[in-house]
Amino acid sequence: MPALLEVLTREQAPAAAQPTFDGLHDKLGFVPNLYATFAHSAPALNGSIGFANALARGEFNGREIETIYLAASEANHCDYCIAAHTTVGQFQGLTTAETRAVRTASSNDAKLNAVAALTLAIVHTNGHPDADVVAAFFAAGYSKAALVELIGFIAVNTFNNYVQHLANVPIDWPVAESLPA
Repeated sequence: MPALLEVLTREQAPAAAQPTFDGLHDKLGFVPNLYATFAHSAPALNGSIGFANALARGEFNGREIETIYLAASEANHCDYCIAAHTTVGQFQGLTTAETRAVRTASSNDAKLNAVAALTLAIVHTNGHPDADVVAAFFAAGYSKAALVELIGFIAVNTFNNYVQHLANVPIDWPVAESLPA
């Protein structure tokens, strides 16, 4: 399918999206192509980033958040988001091996593995994971608030993945290693 949305420059973006472009540039040193594509809709761009930022003030630390994003991106087959969250995950303290392992819920870290397993189960079952996967998440020490936030992160990530699928945005992050089939 041809790309349905193109990457916008700051000048092409609606006025209401331009401050977000500036903020992303200040924070990251560039505006990622996926966010520049979201800018076709300033409410979508600002809402997506705002929701993710609000969730990031919750129960999960940066490594756990990136675990959710990586597992959901793997489940949704989104190479762009896998590349982005592999890089950001490393900034958050995940090793290269951990960024690969959490994509398949095969981490040696029990807590990260519980987060990854539940994320994959929720995505693969459209929100109907087996009770034992949810029980393992709670047994790893996570709360009901964390469960709700995990679902929120999956929702943000799925939005990102689906825009990427329709837009076929060029990857502007270091490309992540593919996992064996």
